[in-house]
Amino acid sequence: MNPEKDSRLHLRVVSPSRLLVEAEVLEVQVPGLDGYLGIWPGHRPLNACLGQGQLVYRTVLGREERLDVKGGLVRVADDKILVFTGMEDDD
Repeated sequence: MNPEKDSRLHLRVVSPSRLLVEAEVLEVQVPGLDGYLGIWPGHRPLNACLGQGQLVYRTVLGREERLDVKGGLVRVADDKILVFTGMEDDD
């Protein structure tokens, strides 16, 4: 196994109209209904509802990226994160 690969997550964020983000990331924070949820490699499986706020993720290059979301669902399994959401400015 490649230890560097094991320390990554595959993030996909999908809106009703398009794919918003597909990236290899080091960590993700999503706005849950009761506060923010932090997701790192090795996170146990999770299905949760999202609230309104910012989805924040750190890329493998160390850059912090942010995306405004207004609710949705997040699914975490096998170091893959799938987010279904509406965006604040989804055109």
